[in-house]
Amino acid sequence: MRARTTFCPAAAIVSLLVLAACGRAGPAPALAATSEPAPADHSGEPVARLLWLDMRNVDLHIDATHALRIRRLRGEAVPSHSDAPAVLDDESSFTVRVTSGTVALSGDALSALLNEHVFGYKGSPLRNLRVRTSGTQLVQRGIMHKGVDIPFEMTASVSLEPDGRVRLHPTKTRILGVDGEKLLHALGLHLDRLLDLSGARGASVKGDDLFLEPTKILPPPAITGRLASIRVEGDELVQEFERLPDDSVFDGYARPDSAARNYIFFRGSQLRFGKLLMTDTDLQIVDADERDPFDLYLKEYNKQLTAGTSRTLPNLGLRVLMPDYRAVATTPNVALRRD
Repeated sequence: MRARTTFCPAAAIVSLLVLAACGRAGPAPALAATSEPAPADHSGEPVARLLWLDMRNVDLHIDATHALRIRRLRGEAVPSHSDAPAVLDDESSFTVRVTSGTVALSGDALSALLNEHVFGYKGSPLRNLRVRTSGTQLVQRGIMHKGVDIPFEMTASVSLEPDGRVRLHPTKTRILGVDGEKLLHALGLHLDRLLDLSGARGASVKGDDLFLEPTKILPPPAITGRLASIRVEGDELVQEFERLPDDSVFDGYARPDSAARNYIFFRGSQLRFGKLLMTDTDLQIVDADERDPFDLYLKEYNKQLTAGTSRTLPNLGLRVLMPDYRAVATTPNVALRRD
C-alpha cells in the first residue's frame, strides 16, 4: 500500500529557512472591394512591399480553450525568413510588429498562459496558477516549490515600467495560510530568494516584485511592440500599445472593408495559406456570425476555412466568411496533400 503523505506547514517553514540559509550568498455582412495606390511609409519604402495586418473584435486562441481578446490590433506581419513569405498555416513563420492596438486577457486566459507557456517547463518553481481580478488588482493562487510544495496567494497591483515590462507588486501575500510578507521578512527572505525564474519565458523576479514581458509571454505568432498603458478592467487585464507613425497606412492603402465588424485583414506583399500563394495580398477573413467576437484558432484554422465560403472581388481581392472555431472544433482534421 502506498504511504499517505501529510503536509506539515511547520516543516515547510523550517525547510524554507534551511534552504534560504544554504542558498544565501551573499449575418453575412456586405463586403466591398477596397483598392488604393500604395504610398511610401515613413521610411520611404513602398508599403506594398510589406504585409500589413489588421484585426478587430477577434478572440485569438492561445490554446484550444483560451483566447487573447483582441479589441483592435494593427501592424506589420514580418516573415521569419527573408526568402520566404508569411504562412497562415504556420504561426512561427511571421512576427507581428504592432503599430497600434488594444488587447485583453481574462483571468482564465492569463492562468493558461502562465501555466502552459511561461512556467510550463521541467523544474519550474510555480505551478497550478489561478489568476482572477479584484478591483484594480490581480489575485494569484498556486503552488510554489522550494524543496517542498508551498501553497500561496498573492494580491498585486499592476503597473507599467519605463522599459515596457509589467510589474506585479504584492499588496497582500498568504503563504501556508499565514501573512506571507511577515513570514518571509522574519526569515530574512524575499521572493527572489525563493524563486529561480531563469527558465521562465518572459518572467523575472526582483525583491518581492514579479515582472512580465507582455510580448514574450504569448505563444506564436510572436509580437513586438511597446505598451503605452496597462490596467485591470472588470475581469480582464487590458493592454494598450503605443501608436507608431506608420499606423497611418490603415487609413488608406491598408484600409479594410468598413462593413465588417469582426475580422482579420491582410494587405500588401505575399501571404501563403494552404496551397495558395497570394501576391499583392488583399485578404479579409470575416466572422460569419458577428453577434459576438470572431473566435479564431490559427493552429486549426483550416477547419474554419473549409466550413466557410469565399468570393473573389473585381480587384482580385479575396473575402472569406468563416464560422467561429467553437462551431467546428470537433470536426476531424483533414491532412493537406503536398503534391
